[in-house]
Amino acid sequence: MSILIALDDGHGINTPTKRTPFISSIGRTIKENEFNREVVRRLNNLLKTCGFHTLLVAPEDKDIPLSIRTNRANRAGADAYISIHYNAYDGQFSGDNPSGIELYVYPGHLNKDAGRLAHSIGGYLKQGTKQHYRGVKEADFHVLRETSMIAVLTESGFMDHPKEALLMREPMFQNEVAVEHAKGICDFFNIPFKASSKRPWYVGRRVESIYEGELRFYSQPSWDSQAVAGYVQKGYGFPRIVDRVMVEGHNQYKVENSKGLPFYITASETYVKVT
Repeated sequence: MSILIALDDGHGINTPTKRTPFISSIGRTIKENEFNREVVRRLNNLLKTCGFHTLLVAPEDKDIPLSIRTNRANRAGADAYISIHYNAYDGQFSGDNPSGIELYVYPGHLNKDAGRLAHSIGGYLKQGTKQHYRGVKEADFHVLRETSMIAVLTESGFMDHPKEALLMREPMFQNEVAVEHAKGICDFFNIPFKASSKRPWYVGRRVESIYEGELRFYSQPSWDSQAVAGYVQKGYGFPRIVDRVMVEGHNQYKVENSKGLPFYITASETYVKVT
C-alpha cells in the first residue's frame, strides 16, 4: 500500500518576523525557513528511502499561502500532513525565554490518529539533543484545521532562546530532527525505518572556484563580510565537501581544507564547480 506524506516547510525565506533576533557571534539573524527547509529536504529523502511517497506543498522559496498548501495536500489525497516549524516567544533574547520542543494537533484530536502520530514523532524528538520537552498540544492552526488527513505541526526549538537559535544552522541538528520525524512517522504507519545508505552526490568531493577573480569563503555559515575567512582564485578550492547548508535563502557548501579545518563557500554553479 502506498502512503503519501505531505511535507510543509513552514513560512517562506523572506516572511517578515520569522527569524531570530540579531546574533552578534555570527553577525546576522537566522531565518526560520533556513531550518525548516533543510529539515524537510532531509526528511523527504528519508521517507522516500523508507518507501513512502511524498508531496512538497511549498517547494517555492516565496511564502506560499496556507490555503494553497493545504489545498495541494487535500487534492493529492495525502495520508498525513507534517508541518515543520521553529518556535518564538517574544522575538528577543532578553528575559527568561522559554525553550524546547512541542507538537500540535487540531483541538479534539489528542486521542485520535493525529495525536498518536504526534506522540510517535515526539517520542523520538525528545531522545535527541537535550531540550525541554513541552509535549503535544492542541491549536486551531490553519494547516491542522483545513487538512482532510492526519495533521501534525512540530516546533523543534525557540528562535529567541540564545542556545536553541544557534542550533538552527547546525547541519547535524537539522539531520537529527529529520531522522527523528522519519522514525516517528515510520512507527505510526508500521513501516521499518531505513537510514539512507546513499550520501548526497557532492559529499566527499572537491569544490573549486570558476570565478574570474577572488571568491570569498567564510568561517561560518554566513554571507557577512565580517565572517570572511579568505579568498580563492579560479581553479583553487577545497579538497572535501562535508555538507550543504542554506544561508538566508542560498546554499553554501561546508568544506574542509587539507588540514581538516571547516569553512563555508557558495554552492552556486555560477561561481564553483564540484569535481
